[in-house]
Amino acid sequence: MADNPLAEAQRESAGASTFGKYNFQFHWALCEIIEKHKQQKEYALLIEHHEDVVIAEGLNASSATFEFYQVKNQSATFTPANLTKRKKGNNEKLKSSVLGKLLESCINTQYDNRITKIGLVSSSGFSLKTDADLTLDVIKVGDITEEDLTTLTDNIQSELGITVLPENLQFIVPNIQLKNQEDYVLSHFARLVDKLFPAALCNPVNIYRSVIDEMGRIGRIEYDYKEWTRLLENKSLTSTQVHDVIIQHTKHPCVDDLKSNFDDLARDLGWKSRQKRSFKSRLALIALSRAGFMTSLDIELTNLFQASHDKVAEEDYSDDTTYLEALRSQAITDGLLARVNNEDELLLEIIYCLLKA
Repeated sequence: MADNPLAEAQRESAGASTFGKYNFQFHWALCEIIEKHKQQKEYALLIEHHEDVVIAEGLNASSATFEFYQVKNQSATFTPANLTKRKKGNNEKLKSSVLGKLLESCINTQYDNRITKIGLVSSSGFSLKTDADLTLDVIKVGDITEEDLTTLTDNIQSELGITVLPENLQFIVPNIQLKNQEDYVLSHFARLVDKLFPAALCNPVNIYRSVIDEMGRIGRIEYDYKEWTRLLENKSLTSTQVHDVIIQHTKHPCVDDLKSNFDDLARDLGWKSRQKRSFKSRLALIALSRAGFMTSLDIELTNLFQASHDKVAEEDYSDDTTYLEALRSQAITDGLLARVNNEDELLLEIIYCLLKA
């Protein structure tokens, strides 16, 4: 089992137990993963794990990269001074500043070279001077004037000993606002489905509720996980899970055509109603899923079955039953039974490949 690259003791876990306060970060994080889903990227969303929001791009432990975000919902605009201000805690000990707390989660860790973006998100914005006085919704380190950059750098050096701010640090003003966050995310889910499955009918409310409920569940988990697989299973929301929710609440004409073709095939094979219903339902889910979002596993699996399928000439067989049996035998010879869970799944992939062709 692969090691978890994020398996360091977390700076704090109190956020998980006070999760109800973070509705805004839920919705902002949803907007981020919806954009990745539109681009058909594989991802895993982590809530309250090292930071408010961590997004892994890729699901492979050895190659995944990470984006770390701290999400702030407050009325005051952030200035260089209050970004790096340190309040006194117990025994007059200085607490971490807002910016220092974010950088401490990222810098000098075992995973810092795999972080592509460090973002501080603020609903109230930032009062940071930029070159040419540009009004930017994403302010990068290179956009900040020398005066403000010096203030930030000097204060962070005093706090953490960092002499240069990371180039991947960004100050982000979100498009989503407090008053419209639920409707904003609902509309983005509807647009996502339209992009993935043009002409499809979906229920964005059910999609939204299912996903937001799962985010609530993973946000309350305070455990650390040494294994990457267990982290993904127990503490993350993955692109695969999101896509499964989408297809459960979406209907598309292309699936109706495939189901009709399957009815003809099942009739020719003499299948009984019970067997036919089971395969038809599972086939529809696979067809819709792969019509809009092909994961790396989907691509590999369909290519393997297509290559096996191409080895069997349909004209050599007098009926569908013997032809399908020849396809099944060829798939087993090609070692494809080991790539699925059982013989039913093998047959499902064979039939999907046959009808898709």
